[in-house]
Amino acid sequence: MKRGPYASRWEPVLAEVDPSHLRAATRLAMSGAVRARVWDGDGWRAVVERSGTRRAFDVWLPKLADYAGHARDVARWLAMRPDWLAAHYAGEWDESFLEFLSAHQVEVVPMRETAVRLRALSTCTCEETDPLCPHVLAVLLAFIWEAEGNPLAAFRMVGIEVEQLLDLVQEETAVLAGAAGASGRTDVPEASGGLWAWSPEEWCEDAAVRPLGRIRPVVRSEIRP
Repeated sequence: MKRGPYASRWEPVLAEVDPSHLRAATRLAMSGAVRARVWDGDGWRAVVERSGTRRAFDVWLPKLADYAGHARDVARWLAMRPDWLAAHYAGEWDESFLEFLSAHQVEVVPMRETAVRLRALSTCTCEETDPLCPHVLAVLLAFIWEAEGNPLAAFRMVGIEVEQLLDLVQEETAVLAGAAGASGRTDVPEASGGLWAWSPEEWCEDAAVRPLGRIRPVVRSEIRP
């Protein structure tokens, strides 16, 4: 499995699945067998081609939680922390961003309940009795690997699209800029892209721009489609 700061957070979850399924899923994901991923509002539908055959399976992977209503809160975090946003554009995970998400139990970072949820709700048209079959796991791995090099893509797993989030970040940045101008602050240097490069130490001292902490997702008792 591809290792990185985000993928490493999934290791406890993946340790709970059948090792042979995980090995097969890794081969499928690395070979490009995961195709036609489509968001349906509650999860992701995908087609996974079976290696060495013409057969393909339909997979449905549930979102980890529903954070769609909190998209602006997440955008506000990123507007307050342009270093996190800059890391995203560089294709890297800022360790402090990952720690923030983990500490506040934002479910783009897997939790103890994640494997249970995936096992209870994921579906595949193959003959495996285990819901976490190689095809479901291949779709999950494809998402994890995408998010490894595109951090904000992790929010797709909780119902927030990257483009929507970036649009909201721009709006929230303008609000913060206006507030800084209204307060007469002149000690905030402007960075490239129009973002303000406040230091983390300054943010921690200023309650007005401190990230909000944990947001509560909407959790529904879905049934498999």
